Amino acid sequence: MDEEKDTSFRVTDRRKFNPDGTPRDQAAEPEPPANASEQAVSQSEQALPEAEARSSDESSSGNVVSFPGEASRKREQPEPEPSPEPAPSPDAQAMNDQSARAASVKAAEQAYNQMKTNGPSHLPEASFLSLIDMLAGETAMCLGLPQTPDGSKLPVDLEAARHMIDMLGMLDRKTKGNLTAEESSVLENMLAYFRMQYVGISRKQ
Repeated sequence: MDEEKDTSFRVTDRRKFNPDGTPRDQAAEPEPPANASEQAVSQSEQALPEAEARSSDESSSGNVVSFPGEASRKREQPEPEPSPEPAPSPDAQAMNDQSARAASVKAAEQAYNQMKTNGPSHLPEASFLSLIDMLAGETAMCLGLPQTPDGSKLPVDLEAARHMIDMLGMLDRKTKGNLTAEESSVLENMLAYFRMQYVGISRKQ
């Protein structure tokens, strides 16, 4: 009964030489069957190239695997806010203000020139000599120089007279080199006259 059992183990003589020293012929001996573990390794080695071939076919056909986590992170990222426009420099702002003022002044001058020519005028044309004459009349009244129609003199106001003389002196300094010979001569003579009158009246009081 024991002899009829089929055992999975088999003893094979793998010696390369016979007992008499002659080399043995091993090609005639049958190779032992591969066990189950060796068969499994062989099958796995054969399946690996097939799996790699299928993976390359899928990638070449355009099947791209994307992870939902990356897409959701991209959607959740806030869009960058637009950078604010740089503020103009102080020099540029000053130039803009100056240009605006110049345009406003020019527009006002044009409107005034258009309006003043609409009606007749009985007054002389504005000039530097007429300005000096107006200031000179005010200065003379403050010094009490002109007489009233009944022959009496006006009251003297030395403080107001000094202010008017200083105004004439400021005009002489500011307009130096920009006046005609006549305008410069009239202004200088008028200043000298009123200054002397102021000194004389101040000494009497």
